[in-house]
Amino acid sequence: MMKVLHKQRFQREEIQQHFHSIQVQFLTFLRRLDGKQQVLDKFIVDFNQFSDQFPDMREDDQTKEELHQRVDILSDELWEIAEDRKEQAVEERKKIMDSGWVEFSLEYLTSCAQQMMQSEIDKFKGTIQLVHDYYHAVDEKLIPEAPE
Repeated sequence: MMKVLHKQRFQREEIQQHFHSIQVQFLTFLRRLDGKQQVLDKFIVDFNQFSDQFPDMREDDQTKEELHQRVDILSDELWEIAEDRKEQAVEERKKIMDSGWVEFSLEYLTSCAQQMMQSEIDKFKGTIQLVHDYYHAVDEKLIPEAPE
């Protein structure tokens, strides 16, 4: 019983360490750099260059329309990057969930529970045999063989 309880404590510590490492890995995965800042920086540089080169054109309606279209394109690019990262994060999460680690841990825990149950059954069987032998000895009868 002590060995089984020791196994359970060891497994609990292992589970905590595993969950922590998975959390750290997933957060690192989520915090990795993407190209959004570079796309935004390029847009800002292009916009500022245009404003510096043609300051009078900023008031023109067609120029404003063109700049709005560029902002829409920038927005679409940023949303596309965000959607790609979301898909990658969902795939990574699915990969973690499908790793089979939880099922293995549950099987191990079930095995420990079965071992504990078997220990209790063996203890009960031994106690019954002891009581049986005691009463046969008190009555001074011959102690029969233990049944299988």
